[in-house]
Amino acid sequence: MKKILKLALLTLGLQPVFAQQLSLKECVEIAVNNHPDYQSSVLNAELAGTDLDAAKSRRLPRMSLELYQSTNTGRSIDRFTNSYINEVYNSTYTQASLSQPIFQGFRIKNGIEASQLALKSSEEQAKAMQNDLTVRIIQAYLTVLQSQELVAVANSQVASSREQENRVKLQVEAGTLGQKELLQIQTQRANDEYTLVNAKGSERQSRLNLFQLLNRPVDETASFERIDAPELVVAQYGVAKEEIYERLPEIRSSEFLIKSFDSQYKSIKAENLPSLNFYADWNTFYASSNPEQKFFEQINATRNGSFTLGLQIPIFGKFQTSPRMQAAQVQKRIAQNQLRNAKLAVNRVYESALQNYEIAGEQYQNTQNQVAINSRNMQAVQAQIEAGTVNTLEYILAKTNLDRANSNLVQAKYQFLLQEKILKFYESGEWELN
Repeated sequence: MKKILKLALLTLGLQPVFAQQLSLKECVEIAVNNHPDYQSSVLNAELAGTDLDAAKSRRLPRMSLELYQSTNTGRSIDRFTNSYINEVYNSTYTQASLSQPIFQGFRIKNGIEASQLALKSSEEQAKAMQNDLTVRIIQAYLTVLQSQELVAVANSQVASSREQENRVKLQVEAGTLGQKELLQIQTQRANDEYTLVNAKGSERQSRLNLFQLLNRPVDETASFERIDAPELVVAQYGVAKEEIYERLPEIRSSEFLIKSFDSQYKSIKAENLPSLNFYADWNTFYASSNPEQKFFEQINATRNGSFTLGLQIPIFGKFQTSPRMQAAQVQKRIAQNQLRNAKLAVNRVYESALQNYEIAGEQYQNTQNQVAINSRNMQAVQAQIEAGTVNTLEYILAKTNLDRANSNLVQAKYQFLLQEKILKFYESGEWELN
């Protein structure tokens, strides 16, 4: 048995392990399912749904059935003869009742409307939280891709420096160059290796940040689907702010909340109006003090019922409802202030995205030109080095300029992608997750 177990473990160990590849869309879905911030907003919406059910239930009739069994001792009045008796006897009393509100001054109607609007507000708030989480995931995901590309650039820099170091060593051994040139190129190689260490550290940190947003343990083997940068075309974005407000759930949430407090105010105020209710009762009893009739005979003989319409007119109800009405008005003003703050935040983010998009487009175009120019310059310097007409310092300068241009290009590209996705969301109300 032990041999079989060892063989099974060995077989599993020999099976290839495939690293998980995550796309941006998958990361957003994982975060939505796992992140407590979004789940809290969903639970708040569920709680608002139960409040709505409670408000609707107030329209339903109330029905109850009561059953009492008692033992009586000492002097009491016989329920059948109305005379005094002094004995121990058992009695059973049963009552069924029903009450149905007919008119409550529209208190129930306005209460239901308030709960419906509060539910819509909570649902929109959950969508707003999902959008907030989505943009954080997009930013973290693009940062991971950016850091991975910077690691690749740094690796290329180190490989180039080592190749040049080997070439210089051969020239030193041949006597065409001195130790000074070798030390210069070794210094450049050490600097490039330090840049690589920093790039790898940034990549690990960006991966950690992403998995923390996903609320999952860090997977060092996970890979991430690339996002191809579009052709550099800086589109013209710009829509009316009112159109943006209509699309954004955080704006709609505040608007629904304001309306909810209006309905809540009306519901509280309606408690000052008369209310009309319908009541129905059915009663019966049995007492062992009447031995002439059996149990069911007494139950049938003593049954009685009533139907009642009750009109209730509050006299001093205003003193009780006034503080609650004032509280509803204050809550409404708080919601109105939240709406203004939400619009200010949207304006700030949208205007910043417009400006950052234009800047990122210019930077992206500039860095593409930088890379093209410095690549041609590096090729020329490389040819001159092979011909022995350029010193090491000129090579290091050309290489440093090219390395900086490549790093700038990577950063500009992902900044451009981020701002473009944000603007497309504001234009359409939907996230582009590819």
